[in-house]
Amino acid sequence: MPREKAEASSAESYSERKITQIRELKTLLWGLDLDEGIRFEAEVPGFEKSAFVFVTKCDDKYCISVKEQITDETTGEKIPGGKEQWKYFETAEAAWNYVSKLLKHPFEAFYY
Repeated sequence: MPREKAEASSAESYSERKITQIRELKTLLWGLDLDEGIRFEAEVPGFEKSAFVFVTKCDDKYCISVKEQITDETTGEKIPGGKEQWKYFETAEAAWNYVSKLLKHPFEAFYY
């Protein structure tokens, strides 16, 4: 089920779609456009708590951003913040090789 999120000061919104199958995740990563992305949570070495992993495309490279997971003091929700790490890959295959090592079953990712 897509989740709609609207910014308070803007009429624009985005939707995301849940991904639970490895095959679908791999297909989406290979076909990413510049205005699309994938996110999931993972245990990443060097990060104390679980981290958010974002996969996007910039120019002709794949960008993987790992961000520490912190708790919003007002809402209690998990949000990205604190420590972050960026990795760039020339090909979808190289990006997939990195991402696939972070995935633990069962996993839950979101395509936006």
